[in-house]
Amino acid sequence: MDAATSPVKRRDTSKKREAILNGAIQAFAEMGYDQASMDAIAEIAGVSKRTVYNHFRTKENLFQGVIAKFLEEQQALKRIEYDPARALEDQLTAFAHAEMYLINSPSRLGLSRVLTSVFIRDIDYARRITAQYASPHEPFMQWLAAAREDNKLAIDNPPLAAKVFYAMIEGAITWPALFQHGIDTEAAKPLLDELIATFIERYRKEE
Repeated sequence: MDAATSPVKRRDTSKKREAILNGAIQAFAEMGYDQASMDAIAEIAGVSKRTVYNHFRTKENLFQGVIAKFLEEQQALKRIEYDPARALEDQLTAFAHAEMYLINSPSRLGLSRVLTSVFIRDIDYARRITAQYASPHEPFMQWLAAAREDNKLAIDNPPLAAKVFYAMIEGAITWPALFQHGIDTEAAKPLLDELIATFIERYRKEE
């Protein structure tokens, strides 16, 4: 087997790529997109600048890699299967916590702010990037459809109901956190419980 394609070589390359992405997340979160240089990212990642360029041709290419990693990690949290034996409140809370993943740590909060500023500054760029990914509401819409089949929720339009749910969470929790010092999950619990109770009251299946 060619040494360049050996499992050890691939693992080493994968680890370096992950280190670069993590270094970029830290650099973008702390410095912003414009000020974060490839030199700074290489230093934080503990690799050479040449290694960074071997994996990512440009800073924008690296930024897109960070976005992909960020969204994939969040989407993994949203893959929640409907459980007829589990309270609706608990399952909806899990979806809300997956959304709050964007803001519940200093690094993710910082990166969310950077993404927001970049996307607001260039709406066309934001559209091109987000068009590459499935709807972030898709797992929740599948959950809503399953809850409807189980006669727990009366939902004729899952996409609309998903927009309502995320508008509540984002408007009351996510967006305020972007302009403050993050979020205290425990302090936000009463508000989150109220939002979920309101959603269930609106869509609960009448017996």
